[in-house]
Amino acid sequence: MSFLLWRPGRHIDGTCKILEVEGVEDAFELAEGVSRAAGWPGDARCRMDPRKPKDIALADSLLGAKLLVVSGRVKKALEDAGESNVELLPIAIINHKGRTASADYFIVNPQDVCDCIDVARSGVEWNELDPDSICACDSLVLRQDAVPASYKVFRLRSWRNLIVIRRELADSMLAQGLSGLSFIEPSEYTGLG
Repeated sequence: MSFLLWRPGRHIDGTCKILEVEGVEDAFELAEGVSRAAGWPGDARCRMDPRKPKDIALADSLLGAKLLVVSGRVKKALEDAGESNVELLPIAIINHKGRTASADYFIVNPQDVCDCIDVARSGVEWNELDPDSICACDSLVLRQDAVPASYKVFRLRSWRNLIVIRRELADSMLAQGLSGLSFIEPSEYTGLG
């Protein structure tokens, strides 16, 4: 498979876990891929989780906000790869003392959306409240031939909160030593747990 799912951070001892984004109206839209670049607030922030007061290190991808929150190094890697249809929305990371630990972080908000889920082979379960959205599956299967060659980072049409990345780009970022990145095989994803 030429694609991986890009998940929000991973646990690393000593690395901070962050809370949900603050200072952003209708923040739920970020999980759905709604364009937010116009009017993005200058005070958008995520606080370090106070339940982990000793975890203060900053990785290149942070766990906890249910969004992809990445460092300027990841932003540069995406730009260097020619990725141009992803909003990289600036966000500050606030430490346990209420001070800015870093202002060089961004929420990754892909704007490309692709209808490439093999519904039958994935064994999908449709959302009862939103019948156009998938909420779970047996094992996610993507139709590679349905993905335009220009899509490097994108969302799935019927499962908008999932972000897909081309394997070669993920491998390149890992080879650059970027920390905290979390990629999984689509076949390992069920949407549960």
